[in-house]
Amino acid sequence: MSVHVLSRALVLPLLLAMLPAAASPTIQPGGWKVKTVVTARETPASPSRTVSEMTTQLCLTPAFLARDPYLTPGIDRDKMEKQGARCSISDATRSEASASWKMSCTMADGNSVEMQVSNTVASRRLRSEVQQFVHKGSQEVQIRITMDSVYAGACTKDMLQL
Repeated sequence: MSVHVLSRALVLPLLLAMLPAAASPTIQPGGWKVKTVVTARETPASPSRTVSEMTTQLCLTPAFLARDPYLTPGIDRDKMEKQGARCSISDATRSEASASWKMSCTMADGNSVEMQVSNTVASRRLRSEVQQFVHKGSQEVQIRITMDSVYAGACTKDMLQL
């Protein structure tokens, strides 16, 4: 099973679902710089390797932040289910500045993914970490996605506005 195929089929949709996410009354609306690193391990004995690294700039509006997607587990499930997955969430915990949960999904193609999501927020800093175990037949691939975001000031025209 190719990690690049998994990136397109599973990782990127989840990543796109989570990239713009931000919430909590303490989050500063405006421009944000998001650095995302995806690493993968194709077997438990193999070393992790970086699959992709990218930096994105987003404009987080007050209206977007008011919906509270960053600390709400359901947004990931909703995005995955729109792609034909059946998902369940468990072990959800939340405090003022952090949230974590587990999510298990069976994809439309019959493959499955289990993930542990942990998010922490502050006024001008966000961190999200997703640990995924993707099962395809007898193969399992471990994927780790980390997103470190910092407040960048006022929104600009070239930023994706959410």
